Amino acid sequence: MKPGDKAKLTKQTFLHQGIFIFTGSTVEIKEIQSDKAIVVYNDKEGYPHDLEMNLTDLAPLS
Repeated sequence: MKPGDKAKLTKQTFLHQGIFIFTGSTVEIKEIQSDKAIVVYNDKEGYPHDLEMNLTDLAPLS
């Protein structure tokens, strides 16, 4: 995976700053560090949120 790629969240649904982040949601990779990635998650209203995720919590879209 590289910046600009789309990925699917495999982590269980969780709450982040009052917003539910759902398993199976599509996110866009913004930046990759050693074992983490900054991803852009769009909520149900379409607002973008930057999340720091472990690479193990992401799967490439097939």
